[in-house]
Amino acid sequence: MSPKKRVLIGSPIRQTPEILTPFLTSLAELERNNLIVNYLFVDDNEAKASQQLLLDFQANYGRTVIHNEEKHAAAYEKDEFTHYWPEDTIWKVAKMKDAILSYALEKKFDYVFLIDSDLILHPHTLEQLVSANKAIVANIFWTKWQPDTMEMPQVWLSDQYTLYHKSRQESLSDEESARRTWQFFAQLRIPGIYEVGGLGACTLISRKAIQAGVRFAEIPNLSFWGEDRHFCIRARAMGFSLYVDTHYPAYHIYRKSELAGVDAYKQGSNGVNADERKITISLCLIVKNEENALPICLHSVRGIANEIIIVDTGSTDRTKEVAARYTDRIYDFEWVDDFAAARNFAFSQATQQYILWLDADDTLTEKDRLLFLELIRTLEPVVDRVTMNYNLSFDENQNVTYSLRRNRLVRRDCQFQWIGAVHEYLAASGSVIHSEIAVTHRKDKLHTDRNLQIYRKKLAGGETLSLRDQFYYANECREHGYYEEAVNYYEDFLQSPDGWLEDKIAASLHLATCYSHLGKRDEQLMALFRAFEFDTPRADCCCRIGSIFLGEQDYLQAIYWYEIATQFTKPKESMGFMDHSSWTWLPHVQLCLCYDRIGKVDKAKFHHDISYSYNPTHPSVIHNQKYFEQIGIN
Repeated sequence: MSPKKRVLIGSPIRQTPEILTPFLTSLAELERNNLIVNYLFVDDNEAKASQQLLLDFQANYGRTVIHNEEKHAAAYEKDEFTHYWPEDTIWKVAKMKDAILSYALEKKFDYVFLIDSDLILHPHTLEQLVSANKAIVANIFWTKWQPDTMEMPQVWLSDQYTLYHKSRQESLSDEESARRTWQFFAQLRIPGIYEVGGLGACTLISRKAIQAGVRFAEIPNLSFWGEDRHFCIRARAMGFSLYVDTHYPAYHIYRKSELAGVDAYKQGSNGVNADERKITISLCLIVKNEENALPICLHSVRGIANEIIIVDTGSTDRTKEVAARYTDRIYDFEWVDDFAAARNFAFSQATQQYILWLDADDTLTEKDRLLFLELIRTLEPVVDRVTMNYNLSFDENQNVTYSLRRNRLVRRDCQFQWIGAVHEYLAASGSVIHSEIAVTHRKDKLHTDRNLQIYRKKLAGGETLSLRDQFYYANECREHGYYEEAVNYYEDFLQSPDGWLEDKIAASLHLATCYSHLGKRDEQLMALFRAFEFDTPRADCCCRIGSIFLGEQDYLQAIYWYEIATQFTKPKESMGFMDHSSWTWLPHVQLCLCYDRIGKVDKAKFHHDISYSYNPTHPSVIHNQKYFEQIGIN
């Protein structure tokens, strides 16, 4: 029998007691059947209560060394938005981590497990990482670096934080970069061990790597931000590959508000027991040629559904073979150019209390899955429907740019029906809960004109489009560059006294887009003003009006409309499309430009600081930051 491996768990700690308590509990609950575990905490706490928690841990569990760090004037700040790291603090942390590595080398530990003090671990984590038998391997966790953004991993593929593969000579479109990023994320959602280019915060490092000289100290001729980047570059230069293990994702308490999710994370590791469920769920999907996307989707919703119903509409790949790994409820449905018919057939096969619908290219992030599991424990089975955000598109930094709310979970007894051959909707009503859960939609296939052709086939057959279909046919025409045809259908739709208010507002904005492409400036402006007929002004429309005047260098008019946009609060329960940038950073970055152009630099800097707080990695925000640094304004 081989001797047990000796592991030193090390952590530099400057933490609040509320977060430190579950962190330490998580360490104590780690399984160690094949390991001998010691602890080294570098106590950099200001709070006396946090210092006492470390002493209590030492007394209760033993094998613990506490090193008291000399206090430093610079310390990182954090709030409910994000964390703010001064440069000096980064290299102070690097020094503490390197001291832990040196201690481990001196005491002849086989591994060091370096972990940040705001992480909660699955009990199997440490033994899983050691069993991977890698010189350097991180345990995955996901974080919303800013609110209202997508969860991002703490690992990356190259450079500072590039999340897609790209050769040195390759030039990628934004669409291709996003597609490759999604492929990387999809891989990380499947349990496994994968090679990466960068990692940190939750990393197992072997004695072999420490002996070779891996360190977190600054590499002076490298401009990359953060000690983990310098560690990773040094490690790769020494010939060590970097890996991430995704079997047991950790939970990141990045904000105090996320403390509420700790219990759900611990319970969610094993799903929901039958006696804990208040509701049962049938998951219904319609699919065609989704062999790649389907396992990612179904893994992301593990533990949620009591039964999975998959309706195949004519796959020619291995979709049904893949589906059979997850369910035996697989049905064939002859495709008749009617999405509502296929979805209604899927719903008709459901047997549980509630029906959840997804597409194969939909997923839940881990935190959204945990929120869903909590919903299963708490939802009263008299509620008719639950709405959830549907995140549809993302910018180059994976911030959510467009979303809407959909009726996502409905009570089967209500017998709600899908309506519409194309762009179908679920005609649901009754009692409702607007959940904080979000479904993430990521297409990994090229956009086609399938829906456009279905509509044109209907028109060629003499069919009259419903008012709603007029709107969606106009959308299809616009998306495929048939702007004149789109204008005609949008105009007809807007002239009708009927139609959903949100569609009317969207049609006004889309009509303005068409007029912009057709070079009709006045018509574009009037289409935007038309949106005010249906509801009070909204941030996205005001930003669109401001952009017209900004393009004409009429800065005072642009300022007027962008300032109005900043005064609105983002609605939380709107069922319409949401352009998140217009409600957050976009008007401020444009106001920064406008005020600078008219010589009001102080006001420009004021709005830059706000845009930076929302979206610090956007190219325009980075450009403005460098500009203010160059002119000496901090």
